[in-house]
Amino acid sequence: MSKREKNIEIVEEEQEVNGTPETNLKIGTVSVGSVKQDGQKFIAVFPNGEIFRTGSHKEAVNLLIREYHLHRN
Repeated sequence: MSKREKNIEIVEEEQEVNGTPETNLKIGTVSVGSVKQDGQKFIAVFPNGEIFRTGSHKEAVNLLIREYHLHRN
């Protein structure tokens, strides 16, 4: 039997930290991670503190969402 697709709402909260824009991603009350801009690159910061550098904001967001879905209970 196949599973039914679920739509999940992801909230992006924009804020400035030390003069740099930062986007926090949340699914409900669970933090998925954040995206920071570092010059021309973007940094995806996972809730466990691990970081990953990407070339675009969209790529960083997709990486955080994939990681959340891979490790959720």
